[in-house]
Amino acid sequence: MENEAAMIVEIAIPELNSVPERFPSHWPNIILLGNRPDEYKIHAIITTYVRLVEGAYVHYKNAQRLVQAVWNNHDSLAIGSHNLSAIYFEDCINSMHRAVLCMKRIRNNREVPASLRNMFPDTPHFTKDAIANRIRDIRDAIQHMDEYVLKGEIPEGKTFMLTATGPETPVLDPNQPNQTLKRIDRLTIGDAEVLFTDLVVWLHEMGKCAESISKYERPS
Repeated sequence: MENEAAMIVEIAIPELNSVPERFPSHWPNIILLGNRPDEYKIHAIITTYVRLVEGAYVHYKNAQRLVQAVWNNHDSLAIGSHNLSAIYFEDCINSMHRAVLCMKRIRNNREVPASLRNMFPDTPHFTKDAIANRIRDIRDAIQHMDEYVLKGEIPEGKTFMLTATGPETPVLDPNQPNQTLKRIDRLTIGDAEVLFTDLVVWLHEMGKCAESISKYERPS
């Protein structure tokens, strides 16, 4: 595709279709069938995890749709879609961070029924420090950037909202002189960034864990 500036743009934001966007079986399972842990505090944390993952999925898909609108719009700069996509991506990251905290507590809390804990991988990859810290760092960058904005401490040209962007490289084609290719493959804010390919892997695993929770059957 090509925008008004004749720059070629490749949108490399993977689809998130590996698990359902929502986990509808969870709600009748706990409300109508009573398949929930006896301890209310355990019920609260696993339900919080499911709704946060649902939220992260919805935010990601809404943001992806808006990014497509930004670069496929030939009539205007689609600033509104650009700004709203940033909000959705920020909400996605925030929900993911909170979901990580919930899953860590679920995995480490011996009051959580073993029958439920055993439905997850031994240690979900997104709860390990290497990944959990990356999600947290992006979440922190979003929060700290607000502080810098309020204090008027943003350097000229610094990205102050979570933006879908990527590298721009020359097109090596003699028939397209001075042409460039911009690949939208990551989110950046300030000096922090995360690739969409990584984000989708983490969301996929979070969704698989949410699916397991939605299938929980209370021991008779």
